[in-house]
Amino acid sequence: MRAGILLVHGYTGSPRDLEPLAGKLSALSGDFRVISLLLPGHDAGAGPVFDEAGFIGAIRAAAGTLRAEGREIVVVGHSTGGILALATIAKHALSPRLLVLAAAPGRIDGSDLSRWRNRPRENNDISFTSLARMVSLTNAVGDAPVAARFPVLLLHGDRDELVPCEKVLAWRGRFSGPVRTVIVPGADHDIFRGARGGIAVDAVARAAADALREETAEEAGTIGKMTLAEPKAASFLALWPASAGHLARSPGVRRAFAGPPGLGPEPDNEPVFANIEITTRCDLGCPYCARRFKTREEKEMPAERFDRILDLLPHAYRVTLVGLGEPLLHPRIFDFVARASSRGRRVAVVTNAVHLSEETSHRLIDAGLDAISFSLDAAVPEPAAKVRPGAGIDNVVANIETFTAISARTRPVAKAVFAAVSTATAPFLDRLVETVARLGVDALMLSDLNFEENLPHTLWRNSGGPVRDTVHRAVRKAFALRLPVLSVSGLEEIGIAAHYEKHLLIPPARLYQRSARRRHCLSPWQTLPVAVDGAVTICDCQPREELGNLLDRPLGEIWNGKAMADHRGRMLGEEPPGPCVICPRF
Repeated sequence: MRAGILLVHGYTGSPRDLEPLAGKLSALSGDFRVISLLLPGHDAGAGPVFDEAGFIGAIRAAAGTLRAEGREIVVVGHSTGGILALATIAKHALSPRLLVLAAAPGRIDGSDLSRWRNRPRENNDISFTSLARMVSLTNAVGDAPVAARFPVLLLHGDRDELVPCEKVLAWRGRFSGPVRTVIVPGADHDIFRGARGGIAVDAVARAAADALREETAEEAGTIGKMTLAEPKAASFLALWPASAGHLARSPGVRRAFAGPPGLGPEPDNEPVFANIEITTRCDLGCPYCARRFKTREEKEMPAERFDRILDLLPHAYRVTLVGLGEPLLHPRIFDFVARASSRGRRVAVVTNAVHLSEETSHRLIDAGLDAISFSLDAAVPEPAAKVRPGAGIDNVVANIETFTAISARTRPVAKAVFAAVSTATAPFLDRLVETVARLGVDALMLSDLNFEENLPHTLWRNSGGPVRDTVHRAVRKAFALRLPVLSVSGLEEIGIAAHYEKHLLIPPARLYQRSARRRHCLSPWQTLPVAVDGAVTICDCQPREELGNLLDRPLGEIWNGKAMADHRGRMLGEEPPGPCVICPRF
């Protein structure tokens, strides 16, 4: 596609305000042309007159130039440049592929006016008449609904000293098409050049590239199959259709619905799964948990930070609340589920079920929870107390039964038990199967232990006759009880319920075998683990390998930076990283 991107600066501003963005957009691959417009009167030394007709005419003329070259258009308006862009779109019936309103005021009232008058700018000698005209147009445009259904990206800094951050939310109801909001942490009104400007530039560049990319017939077919298998995805895509391409190109979706994925150092999709740690607190002392060798200060994620992370991961359809803490200990867990669900995300929680009371179960389901995974490694008191000290096996089992019963009466939620099997629990695996079979869950997923510190206790290193016989007997019993037993190969797939048979633990020996080459793991190509402070790691299985903080560093630099690209390359090579070789998901 031939593409044109029109950048419009604000009143009394200049193209310099958008220079970092112009540079990034000009470097995009493909036939892109970027016009960074200089509004009439802004090249003089004195303060420019607010010339509504002249400004709109200049924007229309620049858009006409791009159209005459056969280009589809993205329009980016910074500050009042966004107002002028909207006014031009309304007056001349322009329909861009994407409109970006960056730090754009939706309304200027008396409390705002002093900030506008006193703000330092290159040209301070602005007449009262010009200021009044600017305010009048801003309020007229900001109050008017926009009937055209083009997608809109609202970009704002949470430290904007000119346009209060909360005012950006007023824009959301003005558009009839898809609307996405990105609040950039630490950014001010000079959103592209100031603090965290790289995050703002990256967000717009990625959104523009999405808007100007044509969906292929294969991608459309893949998405059609996926939404049949998982209908909630259709609601997610209705909110932001550009996510369809990322989902269609993600290896988990391709493996399930389109054929073998092509994997390389840099994927052409953004993360479609986000594993978000909302608390580091946990009241258990499990000996095989990564908490044992990665000490963490006790922290809880604020709700505002959670929103910011979701803003920056627009294509993360599946959001799982999981990490080195117990999610149910967060006092706002229900609010977090509701916030993600309201954005169309498929929301899951991984829990030890200790605090899963009847009330908690009701509130999670009411908040929009789509899936829940219960961590349960043994159903016999002695080994259960050894591997999950403090859990209380009878309480955990009763809580799971309560949740499944409530879900059956109210709203279906996908339910699974996840068991990490060790030398301590393997002899009792058949008892675990018997217990889980009566809990009303959809599946039991079995995994060997992970992490180098746990190697002496893995089935992999102790796969002699007794372990082998115990595992095989337990899996046969599960199938006889009509309980699907899955391997961890299905963790990175969407719509697994539609084709779970591909991930059945057949043969049972898959539980304790390892491969010297990558066979299953897709995580670094589609999943982003985010810690409570916004830090990103290579994968959940390598919690010590941090790549940067999503709130400080652009997603593009993290997702396709050197560290991640090198790791992907090594995963596909003859000598994969050591942590991968010992990982049961690899």
